[in-house]
Amino acid sequence: MQHNIKTILTALKISDLDSFESFFPQTRDRDDISVLRCKKSGVIILSQTNHINSSHYQNQTNYSYWQSINRSDSLDKTYVDDCRRAQQFRHLIKNENWLDIGTGNGGLLDLLKNESKVTQAVEPQANVRSELTKLGYTVYSDLSDAPNRYFKILTLFHVLEHLNNPISLLQEAKQKLVAGGTIVVEVPHAKDALIALYNCEAFKRSSFWSEHLLLHTKVSLSTFLRAAGFKNVTVTGFQRYPISNHLYWLSNSKPGGHQTWHFLDNEALNQAYAEMLDSNDYTDTLIAYGSA
Repeated sequence: MQHNIKTILTALKISDLDSFESFFPQTRDRDDISVLRCKKSGVIILSQTNHINSSHYQNQTNYSYWQSINRSDSLDKTYVDDCRRAQQFRHLIKNENWLDIGTGNGGLLDLLKNESKVTQAVEPQANVRSELTKLGYTVYSDLSDAPNRYFKILTLFHVLEHLNNPISLLQEAKQKLVAGGTIVVEVPHAKDALIALYNCEAFKRSSFWSEHLLLHTKVSLSTFLRAAGFKNVTVTGFQRYPISNHLYWLSNSKPGGHQTWHFLDNEALNQAYAEMLDSNDYTDTLIAYGSA
């Protein structure tokens, strides 16, 4: 059976054909798909990838992807990350032609549409795209439909791990950028502390998902971007969730600790914890930058 992700990883010498070992017996939604980890690089993949193709997302109905009944409800669920990304990347987007690839419900578009010179997006989910279009956004169903050499900034937030053809998409994304334009890629990290440090079984059972075909390391993510032709590639760690979330997982084997145990959090503590995780390469998120 063809395994596109494994083929890419071995071709780029990130992994060897025999470097994968069983890591977890199933994903949270599919007991016929297991999770593998590469002993050489630390990347995490699934036992198969042919269950995900372009039609998988095109066929999503309404706002089912977010387990929401409408856009407003889905925006409530993405609000924290949307606000964080707006603050974190505003300086790159301000007064520039911006394309957000895999924009989802468009929450980030709402926050930054008045900051950028041009705001456009790509979203394969037909119903979601239709609603965004009605709101006045230019949203393409496929990246190939976006104009070439037009955008100064491209963003992909938790998109790359869903793709069966990530290098091809990155190569196409590069064609959309003007010379010297910037791509920003945010993905979950294979060395998330709850996986690689604390070995939290409940977290693995909850987080491994049939739609996440590849969890990157810093090396694998930078290698992918360079293979697609990007220059000046840097990859940094970023911690989305505070210490309360981790303590709750370890104590109760459940998510949501940053809400239930929010009283444990303060800015200084969370910053120190995030810095510790970052210095040891155990953050839950990686953010990559590259230039065309």
